[in-house]
Amino acid sequence: MDDTNSLIEQRKAKLKALEAKGIFPFRNKFTPTETCQQARAHYAEGRAVAVAGRITAHRDMGKSMFIDVRDQSGRLQVYAQKNVLGDEPFLLFTHLDLGDFVGVKGTLFTTKTGEISVKLASFTILAKALRPPPGKWHGLEDTEIRYRQRYLDLLSSKAAGAPPLPLGGAGQFPRPWERERVADSSTVPLAKVEGRVRVEGGKPTDAGEGAAPPTAIATGSEPGSTMDIMLKRSAIVREIRDFFHGRGYVEVETPMMQAIPGGAAAQPFKTYHNALGCEFYLRIALELYHKRLLVGGIDKLFEIGKNFRNEGLSRRHNPEFTMLEAYCAYGDYETMMETVESLITTVAQKVLGTLVIEHRSPVAGSSPSGTTSNIQHPTPNIQHPTSLQHPTSNIQSPAPESVVTKTINLTRPWRRAKYQDLVREKAGADWFEVSPAERRQRAHDLGAEIGKEYEDFEVTGAVFEKLIEPTLINPTFVTHLPKELVPLAKLTPDDPATVEVFECCINGQEISPGYTEQNDPVAQRATLEHQAGGEQQKLDEDFLVALEHGMPPAGGIGIGIDRLCMMLLGQESIRDVILFPQLKPK
Repeated sequence: MDDTNSLIEQRKAKLKALEAKGIFPFRNKFTPTETCQQARAHYAEGRAVAVAGRITAHRDMGKSMFIDVRDQSGRLQVYAQKNVLGDEPFLLFTHLDLGDFVGVKGTLFTTKTGEISVKLASFTILAKALRPPPGKWHGLEDTEIRYRQRYLDLLSSKAAGAPPLPLGGAGQFPRPWERERVADSSTVPLAKVEGRVRVEGGKPTDAGEGAAPPTAIATGSEPGSTMDIMLKRSAIVREIRDFFHGRGYVEVETPMMQAIPGGAAAQPFKTYHNALGCEFYLRIALELYHKRLLVGGIDKLFEIGKNFRNEGLSRRHNPEFTMLEAYCAYGDYETMMETVESLITTVAQKVLGTLVIEHRSPVAGSSPSGTTSNIQHPTPNIQHPTSLQHPTSNIQSPAPESVVTKTINLTRPWRRAKYQDLVREKAGADWFEVSPAERRQRAHDLGAEIGKEYEDFEVTGAVFEKLIEPTLINPTFVTHLPKELVPLAKLTPDDPATVEVFECCINGQEISPGYTEQNDPVAQRATLEHQAGGEQQKLDEDFLVALEHGMPPAGGIGIGIDRLCMMLLGQESIRDVILFPQLKPK
């Protein structure tokens, strides 16, 4: 802590020194001509460029200096010369710290080792970082800090293809962020530090000599890093929207604050509306308002929005989560099975470039980040991508310090199996013929956790959830669930004990439920009244009145976006696919 405070004070002193020279290092605007990635992709010797970003490395040799500038797209090396900038500007350039934002203008060239760089003509300090960057440029190791200060986790994500800067040894710099201790150890002005940069034959040689050319990926960040994961999550959501728009669905928005929390059995969050003088609940599901829209004549609709459930936290549960729901008039659960299968395979192919998803874990002693891959490993493309498009051919191989722990194959067609058949396979062919007491005892013997208050169908449900669902790694549509589990779905015509429902299970967890929606207002009222347990205030009378106006037959689905991203991006904790997961305040 004392070292950090000392570094902060040194940076504040540098800020005052800049201001004393009439330089204000917090600018309103700078207009780059392109991103760092685009500058590399559209390389032409001598082409003028202007780029901006954060300084993630600097290496000096007295009368010249290299820095790495990084924006969201990736990194770009900048080469500054004292005889080009002049004495005063070059001195100012050497005062820059790791983490500062700069705008640079110059011309493109390649170093002797083939590194695309900018020969600096001028620069502007855009924002002075008053705190030093994290101690590890390749990912924070403190999980608590990673979640509470996600911005540090993001800026610590190493750029894809960044040349290595070894630790230790004569004339060698530490990793860029770790060089902070060297750079900030001097007083203002900074003392020169000898580096590995030199000039040979009139052409600068950068510190990455001998390193392989950087391999480009779509996000500009190392595969499996937090920045890579979050940018791919954004691409996943974009592709979901494109998929539904392409099929003629209308995107809708429905209330987050509701007088009666319906559509699921869950504990809601409660709030109070001062102007209306009454309590409201944060929604626990999107469903009931969507069915009102079906009544109103919107035949195909979807919504991506937040749900809130005041329940437990786990690696698969966050109280605030992102949900997709979609409804198709005149369809049924089979219609929606095709929709889910097409949607997920389309998204995987467009965002990841493959239908084979690898989940990886770090080996002992390796960094926790940058070790997860979600793709097969095609031959690396060493050309730089031109934009943040779908990584169908620019995907980097996984970090070597991780091992494959699970492989998920999304290749179609997906398996379909009835709920009762799966239970019989695990719990015995006579499971549904024995007495409820025998089922309870057998479930206990199998290792399922059975509460004393569990009804008979809940005992079977516990067997499925604890002993069967975790084994469903490749996509499986589990169909025809007990009617007691899903009161908003229609009964199976040839088996009235079950409903036309599926649960799409992938990676050992439910990814998407889908229904043939109940459109009989009399039957719907009966099931909801039973679910409410005689508490009339829990009954959404307005929804039931809407059904009485007539709702077309329809299929509906829900997909948890967070869980979908966990599966596609190889993450085992929901917190690792949410930018700001819920944590207890300090």
